[in-house]
Amino acid sequence: MAVLEEDGLRTGADLTFKRVLARVEADTGIRVTNASIIRRVWADQAEFQTDLMAEVVADVNEAGQLQAAHELLGPLMDSFDVSTPVARWWALLEVARLAGEVAIDSRVGTRNWELWVGVWVVTVTNPTTKGDSRLRNALARGLAETGDAWDQLFTTVMGRLGVRVRAPLTLRQLTESTGALAAGYALRQASRDERQVVERPSGLNGEPQEWTLLGIALEGVATVFMEIDPDWSAPG
Repeated sequence: MAVLEEDGLRTGADLTFKRVLARVEADTGIRVTNASIIRRVWADQAEFQTDLMAEVVADVNEAGQLQAAHELLGPLMDSFDVSTPVARWWALLEVARLAGEVAIDSRVGTRNWELWVGVWVVTVTNPTTKGDSRLRNALARGLAETGDAWDQLFTTVMGRLGVRVRAPLTLRQLTESTGALAAGYALRQASRDERQVVERPSGLNGEPQEWTLLGIALEGVATVFMEIDPDWSAPG
């Protein structure tokens, strides 16, 4: 895994026994030969490459992104005015605005996210790995676990702000949509030197605020997916 973290992933085919074993010897002084691994630990090099990439995609719990979201939302939830439906809806859109910034900052430039993107590309495009059920299943499991974590976070936010998912849409559809947008915008931002922002008169009293394009997209998602819960009562 250290080889991937330092050198990155190109096609999956560069994850050779020779490359990895040379690193093991350099780090530990222990010399391991191909013969001691092939048909004993892995049937062949292709199986080794698949197992290593499966470990990367199965670990896509987005721990960094979730931690960043909790650090953002904790103080915000305590500061919002939730005394009226109008105030609660503004608070929801403010979460969308700030989440757009955090979602990009917590992904772009982080090695684990870059590696996951690389393996995901290999999984869906490389002829050798495209049909490998182990790799695709590992990717599906990783995404499902991530979805569960984001479902919990969204449920907490909705409970604090008195909003709900608009029927017949579902919470998982909401998290899938926001996650796909965040990943897509982060990929685009990773190829740019400057962030694209728009100033809008969206403050509580009409004052200008900076919005990322992702934040604007998340506002649209919130408008379609969510609504004020008329039966909600403020906690406490």
